[in-house]
Amino acid sequence: MAIAGSCYADSVSRAFKAADESVEPVQGGVEAAIEMAESDPEGARAVLWRLQGDWEMLERMDEQVGGEPTLATLRVGAALQLARAELSSPEPQLRRRLPELMEMLGRCEQSAAD
Repeated sequence: MAIAGSCYADSVSRAFKAADESVEPVQGGVEAAIEMAESDPEGARAVLWRLQGDWEMLERMDEQVGGEPTLATLRVGAALQLARAELSSPEPQLRRRLPELMEMLGRCEQSAAD
């Protein structure tokens, strides 16, 4: 599925908006991304592929994760890889992977993920 530029921009914008409005920005952004992925796993995979080449957005994500820059980059990359792998499964269950995603990003999950 080819993803239109506006769809990609909208998805990224929605995730960053959720992060900005959350008490725990990293978790808020991840949860927003999961919600979008639940309704359109194929579109979410396309967004993740495109995101991997968007250095500006990756840099913003690294800043959200915080900490030592190289470690933040590795954390973001690991989380993106896990999300892509889960979304490639026959029946993706990204929400159940939230605790693992949050651990990869150096955060503890703040709420139940059911």
